[in-house]
Amino acid sequence: MSPDVLATSDIVVVGAGLSGLCTAFELRRRGFDVTVVEQRFPAFGASGRNPGCLWVQTRRSGVELAIARAAKAKYAEYVGELGDVFEYRRLGGLFFFENEEQGRVLQDYVRDRRADGVEIELQSVKRATKHAPMLPATAIGAVYCAEDAQIDTQRFIGALSAAVIRSGVRLYENTAVLSVIRQGNRVEGVRTVRGDIRASGVVWATGAWTLNLTAEGIVLPVTTARMGQVVTQPVDQRPSAILHGPRGVANCSALTDLVSYEPSVFAHPHARPGQGAARLDYDDCLAQNRSGSLVIGAGIDGYGSLNPHISVASTAAMISTTLERYPDHAHLGVTGLWAGLTSDTPDHLPVVDRLDTAHVNAGHSWGVASAPVAGQVLAELIAGEQSQFATALKADRPSLEAARYR
Repeated sequence: MSPDVLATSDIVVVGAGLSGLCTAFELRRRGFDVTVVEQRFPAFGASGRNPGCLWVQTRRSGVELAIARAAKAKYAEYVGELGDVFEYRRLGGLFFFENEEQGRVLQDYVRDRRADGVEIELQSVKRATKHAPMLPATAIGAVYCAEDAQIDTQRFIGALSAAVIRSGVRLYENTAVLSVIRQGNRVEGVRTVRGDIRASGVVWATGAWTLNLTAEGIVLPVTTARMGQVVTQPVDQRPSAILHGPRGVANCSALTDLVSYEPSVFAHPHARPGQGAARLDYDDCLAQNRSGSLVIGAGIDGYGSLNPHISVASTAAMISTTLERYPDHAHLGVTGLWAGLTSDTPDHLPVVDRLDTAHVNAGHSWGVASAPVAGQVLAELIAGEQSQFATALKADRPSLEAARYR
């Protein structure tokens, strides 16, 4: 091998987050020789800085809901292949409400979800507390969905990284990609800070850094944002459903699509409309990690930026919500302020396609539920197999084109 060549393989996957590692795993299962290259370390971005919530109930009818359900089945497969090492918890999810107006909209939400066959019901606080002992005292009722689940994303990525390496995949950390290598109209690999990786196929699974692909002639309607969570010291740990509250529903397509949905009814008091740095949104989630720590959030800001540092305003929104709901926890120490850069598309589905002689797997705003399926779809495309979701995730799909002009 030439001193300037770091590795050769069939496929090089750029990015070792959820989507990149799931793609590498699926490709290796199909017999491809795979190299993964990562600018920092696995799960450096948003993949490793989230509570691991796999929401099924909040996914809109059609492709979104089908992908989320398929992801649950994929995680069950991963348990069989990797072992029960990433705490796959199928305890359901609670969407609670704090006033009657929110409750009326969530009644419509339950009817809509049931029409799609989702296992969901409206519950009293007493019944809901049996599913989630950490349900806040501000809740006056809740919607329970038995289909929601949770994983420990850091453990999952750790286990998946180890599995792909055992299978023969080469994984290079702290190795930034400088450019693609072209021969005429063909892409023949990537140039990195440590040398060239020669490959007949390139997969861009670069998350928020997909914005940088414009330098390679790949322009996608992907937007970025920074999503933050507050992590506390452990509290008494009891098995609990994941929680979603009404003070921010940025990633709840099934709710926001309803005719009866009114943004002001589900707004966080600290949220700010606007563009770019001025805008602050909220996605009102709460979960416990394996140690019993509360993971509270998520503040969403920094639109269009690749600045990974959580803002003071976003932190204040999360802290104020926590203090109001859990005054008895005011003494808890804050052990982490997580911030991860996320990406999204106008129709909230990822792009999984072949573009400019390379492949992309990007735009995962709900990546815990979408990444395992997207990785399988891309491997199916590369292998020439039939794929259930390939058409729905193409870059030129009608829903994406229509959403650009809404």
